[in-house]
Amino acid sequence: MPRYYFHVCDGTQDIDDQGHELPDDNAARHEAVRYGGGLIQDDPLLLLKDQELRINVTNDDGQLRFAVVMIAVDADWRPADTARHQNPASGV
Repeated sequence: MPRYYFHVCDGTQDIDDQGHELPDDNAARHEAVRYGGGLIQDDPLLLLKDQELRINVTNDDGQLRFAVVMIAVDADWRPADTARHQNPASGV
């Protein structure tokens, strides 16, 4: 079974040197999402202090297979063209 490594980047890098054996890339992708969600649940400041949390998933050869990226967006964000997002029939 292949081994996958889940490296956390949140302004610093936490390198996973143990990894986890999982059946395939799809299972590793699911585990990365679950892992990231658990990290944020345990410590929401991981996402809020740098406004980004990234989990790089690599294989035994060190090749990046995919990344899960979570981003916090400031509350004062507005679409560039708000008229484009209105429903013409309702005026909303």
